Amino acid sequence: MTISVKPLALAGPLLLLAACAAKPEKPAEAAAPPPAAAQANKGDPEKRFADALALVKAHKSGDAQAALAALAVDFPQFSGPLCELGVLYAQGRRRDEAIASFSKAVAAKPDNAFAYGWLGILYRENGAYARAEQSYLKAISINADDAPAHLNLAILYDAYLHRPQDAVKQYREYQRIAGTDRAIVTAWINELQEPAASRPAAAAPTPGGAAPVEQKQ
Repeated sequence: MTISVKPLALAGPLLLLAACAAKPEKPAEAAAPPPAAAQANKGDPEKRFADALALVKAHKSGDAQAALAALAVDFPQFSGPLCELGVLYAQGRRRDEAIASFSKAVAAKPDNAFAYGWLGILYRENGAYARAEQSYLKAISINADDAPAHLNLAILYDAYLHRPQDAVKQYREYQRIAGTDRAIVTAWINELQEPAASRPAAAAPTPGGAAPVEQKQ
């Protein structure tokens, strides 16, 4: 399918980040607390996280990365800082570091759909389509109403894996959750439902920029 790049923004960046960054998550099973002196030296993780998010909001990316990286070292049981760090790495095209950060986030919090959604994007950009599919499916298994994950999975099926029936199913699920028939998504569904002989040849996919919602190639 020959379609120009069309970004599909679902929400503002801060709203999307909130899915992972409200505050550091508690580990599933709390480990024994460190000695009081050692804990005091590390400071209050919630305050440090809030300070780091303020740096993100102020577009001080380098300072924010340093603050989040230090927080992740001092409190590896919390996935929020790892998610935020992963987003910054992805935005800076540091893909391998982003994957490592999001992988640590899901290790700390296995039900982190936000992190799995980002892993899907990053694996897709690396050409690891099977891993991208599994990451999106994992995000959806955690949160069946994860609209970006459904849309990104649909685009993966459509533009990269050439599985039109699966793509249509995911596009429709996205529209159901979003509560609207977005014109561009409806157009993609209609194209996929055309007889194969009448469809234009598919353009060779090229990696797009990392974003909470993929871009259709």
